[in-house]
Amino acid sequence: MNSFAVESGGWQRGMVKRAQRLLVEKPAERCRPSIPLRQAATVIVVLLVLFWTVAPGWAATGAASTTAAEKLPTLTTAKEIHDLTLFDARRRYPVHLQLMCLACFPDWHGFFAYDGISGIFVEQKNQALLGAAIHPGVLLDVVGVTGPGDYAPIVDQATIRVLGERPLPPARLVDMNQLTSGIEDGQWLAFDGTVRSAQIREGMLNLWISSGQLQMEVGTSTGNKTDFSWLVHARVRVHGTTGPIFNQRGRIIAMSVYAPSPDYIQILQPAPTDPFSIPLSPVNRVFDYMPGAGSDRLVRIRGVVTARWGQTVFLTDGIQSAGILGNEINTLKPGDVVEAVGYPSLGDATHTMQGAIFKLIDTAPVPVPKTVNVADVLTGNFEGDLVRLNGRLIGLQETTDQMTLLVDQGGAVFSAILPRELNEQPFNGLRNGSRIQLTGICVISETKASRHYRLPKAFQILLRTPEDVVVLQQPSWWTASHTLVVMILALTGILIVLGWVVALRRQVYRQTTLLRESEERFRHMALHDGLTGLATRLLLQDRMDVAMESARRHQTGLALLMMDLDKFKEINDTFGHQAGDEVLRVTADRLLEAVRKSDTVARIGGDEFVVLLPDVLEAQIAERIAANIVEKMTAPVEYSGVVAQVSVSIGICAVSVDNLDSDALMQGADTALYEAKAGGRNCYRVYSPDMKHARAADRKLQDAEAAATR
Repeated sequence: MNSFAVESGGWQRGMVKRAQRLLVEKPAERCRPSIPLRQAATVIVVLLVLFWTVAPGWAATGAASTTAAEKLPTLTTAKEIHDLTLFDARRRYPVHLQLMCLACFPDWHGFFAYDGISGIFVEQKNQALLGAAIHPGVLLDVVGVTGPGDYAPIVDQATIRVLGERPLPPARLVDMNQLTSGIEDGQWLAFDGTVRSAQIREGMLNLWISSGQLQMEVGTSTGNKTDFSWLVHARVRVHGTTGPIFNQRGRIIAMSVYAPSPDYIQILQPAPTDPFSIPLSPVNRVFDYMPGAGSDRLVRIRGVVTARWGQTVFLTDGIQSAGILGNEINTLKPGDVVEAVGYPSLGDATHTMQGAIFKLIDTAPVPVPKTVNVADVLTGNFEGDLVRLNGRLIGLQETTDQMTLLVDQGGAVFSAILPRELNEQPFNGLRNGSRIQLTGICVISETKASRHYRLPKAFQILLRTPEDVVVLQQPSWWTASHTLVVMILALTGILIVLGWVVALRRQVYRQTTLLRESEERFRHMALHDGLTGLATRLLLQDRMDVAMESARRHQTGLALLMMDLDKFKEINDTFGHQAGDEVLRVTADRLLEAVRKSDTVARIGGDEFVVLLPDVLEAQIAERIAANIVEKMTAPVEYSGVVAQVSVSIGICAVSVDNLDSDALMQGADTALYEAKAGGRNCYRVYSPDMKHARAADRKLQDAEAAATR
């Protein structure tokens, strides 16, 4: 046990020894009449000391609610508690610890503490707010029981007594990978990083600190300061304790760090007094190797703005272009000469700068677009550039947020996109088959992998205004439909002379109509399920491709819900296939009622359904929709006087813009669905990498059992 834990019990042992000495000192005086009174007083003192020492343990034992048949041992170290499973923590082991408070805030009901070896979170009895006596560095005697906590085991229903105060011990230095993994929950640690932002929110100082591609939120008190902007861009070492962040359903979504006060944020390298005073870098050198430079280095570039798309601005220095993410771009427009200071961010297809700030220097003419063809673009040398290329329009798709032109050039198809808010006027004279000229920003949308390279596979043109589309040549008037009109007119003239041609003309018209209806019917049958009217796997894949392109542009995510009806075979066997078909139709109606208008519901098998959720900003949106579906599906289905009880199991897989992969999305949802079925059905589960390993282990065990039976 640590030193302060030993010292905290020393005064109790001293009192007992002092009382024992009183019993044995001066034995000759025990024959005096006053001796029995002195002995009685000594015994009373000893009993009071023992009661004061043991009483908190009795209270914890009572709170533990153990049965007469099972007496749980008292845990005396934080590591013993933290090593419990959540199931064991719910058994409410009695706890008696000597701890040092590490981090706490006035509106908390508990605090992070440390026993010299390991950390633990302590929740006060009856969730009372912390008093002024409990603050970082104070030594405490804690009696309570174990609880499962929101993420890891904690000390619950704690009764606390102050023993003294000491300086906080040195923190163990770790990297951010360890913090984000969750394995260091509640521990007293230190890590290094670069401050990206500093904000005061709800009375606390909140810092976003990055290390490479990882980011961590740090919370601490504000002290007596109100301005922390001087911390932004500084290299710091944070001393604090880790804790989880949850969504509204109590699911952990990230880890954060709580520092006792701003004094525990050590400046390793101050932020530049003027970020725009750092050396200027050419755009094409931003991602070059620099000796001694870390991944969180600030860079400064200068160029002319060529376009602004959402929260991204594109600029060029005349040699190479870059896409820059920032919060101050609303005032920028094409032709502005600006300087940008930000952090390089690596990507699969593109390199960008994030967290940028801008400084307007001057104005200049917008650079002349580079004339290219598809082969030029697929070399990857024009990423982010303002380009111009020709093609033939083969399709025009309109959604609520954008218009997409599908263009063919020599058998290669690419898309050009114009946001709805920029489409101030419709495209005039734009018809399929037109030869058009497009001007816009070239972005790589998909890559293919080789051994050491990621080579461009597909690209998009980001249009700035409708004027970026110029019709070079209208399609020929002699289209199939126009030719048919001419033939009909010619036949009509002949019909005036020959009556029998009238019947022929009617027959041709009838056959043409039937053919058109058949084509529409076959097209609908190919894309929609005949029983439920839902999308088929083919239409689902098309919608998924469109949703991924949208997620990349808008820096959002996707979610996929994969579900099976529980014990659907029993419904078919018990009530017949007609009742089963009715259950499937009712299920389709309930799914359409439970999702958003922008979502796609598809039937991909007998009782297998998939829901595609595009533009998901937070994973809990998918969980909320899944919970709604589970609830709606519990209502029984009536058919021809029989009642079928229905429930559904759902697997959820949500991915961010950095992990868009349709196959991985489907596999993740399928793995989570497997976990939902294994967990008892009539529920949903959210995919995590641990599920994949668990399912692989289950399959391996099943294969071994099957081999043993052969």
